[in-house]
Amino acid sequence: MNRLTEKPAYAVLFISEREVDPAPEGYPEADVATMEKVSKLDGFLGFDNARTGKEGIFISYWSDLDAIERWKNDPLHKSVKADGKKKWYDAYRTVICKIEHFDEFRRSFP
Repeated sequence: MNRLTEKPAYAVLFISEREVDPAPEGYPEADVATMEKVSKLDGFLGFDNARTGKEGIFISYWSDLDAIERWKNDPLHKSVKADGKKKWYDAYRTVICKIEHFDEFRRSFP
């Protein structure tokens, strides 16, 4: 689900390495809690994600840098991020990009 438009927006790329099988203890619950919270935040526009084995990317879309900063400083987000460093992730990096253009195609099936 994305609410991107042609006007500039921002993407936060979270590129990570972690075990997936079995899912690390506590990870699925933390993922659900953070997605429930972030989906209600002003300025959150949606997300895309993909994972191939241990390597994954989660891309969240935002209306502006202030919205990203509010999410970065959110107490739940900070807590889950700390748990991720201690328990779940072998490595990760975050990249913030300005989106100058967005185009989308989806085939319609009868």
